[in-house]
Amino acid sequence: MTGGNESCTAGPTSMSYLTCLTYILEEWTGVEDIGDYLSYAFYILWLFFPLVVVFVLPGVIVVLFYASILWLHIYKRKNEIKEAYSHDVWIAAREMLATIWDGHGRIWHGPGLVVFYHGATPIDFVYFTARLHIMKKRCCSVVADHFVFRLPG
Repeated sequence: MTGGNESCTAGPTSMSYLTCLTYILEEWTGVEDIGDYLSYAFYILWLFFPLVVVFVLPGVIVVLFYASILWLHIYKRKNEIKEAYSHDVWIAAREMLATIWDGHGRIWHGPGLVVFYHGATPIDFVYFTARLHIMKKRCCSVVADHFVFRLPG
């Protein structure tokens, strides 16, 4: 790769995309053996990934709770007049929140969900109702712990 217009596949030998990217990064930064630095960076990311899963993803649950509450509050204020003349104005809000919670449940739990009795938080119920609403377009009525009614919003 001597010229600025040459590609990595030009010439008698073609190279893989990652090798080409390594050469481009070496030329751009001026650092020799940048592949060693990149492999070390990937090792550090792999090493600290469990900490990210343990501390960041539960924080996302709290953020999603408050974002859902804020979304429903704004949606209610926006549609106060329409509610008097419409059959059910909350369909769009339910669909959006169910999609968000179902997506988070798929990321956090994968294809399965373990439902347990008297958990620390009622997050499993939120995932279940989101999935039920998306799949069957039905709402679920349940008997809930007092903690559910102490959540703000």
